[in-house]
Amino acid sequence: MGWMAPTRPLCATLGSSTILSKGAPSMTKITTIGLDLAKRVFQVHGVDATGAVVLRKRLRREDVLVFFTQLPPCRIGMVACSTAHH
Repeated sequence: MGWMAPTRPLCATLGSSTILSKGAPSMTKITTIGLDLAKRVFQVHGVDATGAVVLRKRLRREDVLVFFTQLPPCRIGMVACSTAHH
């Protein structure tokens, strides 16, 4: 059996632009970013070292580079659903 594309529920679907934190924003350190690739709008999901969600954001294609250049170094994972190659 060959490779099969993930089903729709496995593709990331995140909310609108929000930053979530339980303390002062300076105390929050994003350690891992998940990036869902799409045609025009990308979804970004950031967690801290404990796995707590600290960032949810929608980015337009032209804003992705600016956003990532402003982040401190962290691990980045990309999700490419079956339509991401178009």
